[in-house]
Amino acid sequence: MKTLFLIVHTIVSVALIYMVQVQMSKFSELGGAFGSGGLHTVFGRKRGLDTGGKITLVLSILFFVSCIATAFVLTR
Repeated sequence: MKTLFLIVHTIVSVALIYMVQVQMSKFSELGGAFGSGGLHTVFGRKRGLDTGGKITLVLSILFFVSCIATAFVLTR
């Protein structure tokens, strides 16, 4: 049981890291380092989250729940 929780936690962690890196690559130009990445949100970007943003949000919630569940199972 402990092994299953650790495997699920590891998979969620790696997936979350990957999705965050993909999201960060959108503004990885030189101007993005100085804050011009906000330009895309002010002038005409779609409202709400795109598909990648939604996946990142779900993975972050799963990561939070997985952290608590794994800590609970490992202490028992």
